[in-house]
Amino acid sequence: MRTNVSYFIALVAAWLAWGLPAITAPRLGALSFTAHTIDTGLTGGYQAVVTDMNRDGKPDIIALATGLKELRWYENPTWTRHVLATGLNRPVNLAAHDVDGDGYPEIGVAYEFSSVYANSLGIVSVLSSQGDPTRPWAIKEIDRLPTSHRLRFVDIEGNGKRALVNFPLIGAKALAPDYRDRVPLVMYRPGSWTREPISNDDEGVVHGILTTPWNSGRRELALSASFLGVHAHRFEKNRWTRTQILKGDPGAWPKSGASDVTLGRLGRDTFLATIEPWHGHNVAVYRRDRGMWARHVIDNAITDGHTIVSGDLDGDGHDEIIVGERQGKRSAYLYRSTSPKDNTWSKDVLDAGDMAGAGCAVADLNGDTRLDVVCIGTATANLKWYENRGGQ
Repeated sequence: MRTNVSYFIALVAAWLAWGLPAITAPRLGALSFTAHTIDTGLTGGYQAVVTDMNRDGKPDIIALATGLKELRWYENPTWTRHVLATGLNRPVNLAAHDVDGDGYPEIGVAYEFSSVYANSLGIVSVLSSQGDPTRPWAIKEIDRLPTSHRLRFVDIEGNGKRALVNFPLIGAKALAPDYRDRVPLVMYRPGSWTREPISNDDEGVVHGILTTPWNSGRRELALSASFLGVHAHRFEKNRWTRTQILKGDPGAWPKSGASDVTLGRLGRDTFLATIEPWHGHNVAVYRRDRGMWARHVIDNAITDGHTIVSGDLDGDGHDEIIVGERQGKRSAYLYRSTSPKDNTWSKDVLDAGDMAGAGCAVADLNGDTRLDVVCIGTATANLKWYENRGGQ
């Protein structure tokens, strides 16, 4: 059933603005960072996830590398390396959440990945601590869905019981370069871990996923970034609905839509930022204008953009944007709003040539109330954290 698009855009903007969790730090003025290398030799470094692995209240880091068969985590503050599991061939994504309330996160992980459907087993398993998080974790396979590619835990009902959502990369009939087919998005409820459908309406390549609260409550929705743009998936009255938020890059298929998406604040206003198109060269910021999301390309010179995250790094109430570039200069970039009214942004280099950023995260890693950045590199095969030194 088709409904007024402008109404849904305004409605979803309200969900995002009401529910967006504030990530702030004290006012610091000029920003400076100190880079710290945590590990090297992470062949095919792909994703970095920040979570407390050992119940000590400090945020630790899980590093996933597609070229390694083991999953590693690094203990804060010494960044001592521990191995979660071995024998995971071609791991591609993970999500962490304490499902059973024991203080240790359960970890959903997708592996045996290939971007060719026929070559991808798409195994999804759940890792659980056996009491000593520094020892190998128990592993339980819950599904096989070829090209399983993005996992996140989402509180779909607002009751604190998060389901694990799984957004595969492509559909069964999709072939390069067009990848024409629908993509089955699914979820698993903890306990039974049985596959349940979300949607079969996204098409082409579904690359990005972002979860965020909506409707000023605890319930969360999931945003997907694909050849068709950015869509909101929400669960209400025991069913899923899907609404297009952005069309993304206006280019012809398969150079259309969006690759990754983040959400942030500029004072009272909410913005969305994307990498466009798939593994693209554009960084775009979307601001609301007369009930629509207006597109502003703030950079068109990155190569193989692969990760985009945001957070208020300098405490001025305006979120910064961090983007990782896997090829080209193999660098990480920081974008700051210089004039929200005119939609202008500055671009600074967070890491010049030593971070082919495939995955980044923003968190206060050292407890100084300033938000830091952690990134993992593919071609550079490294894991680094960038300590926010404020105006020093």
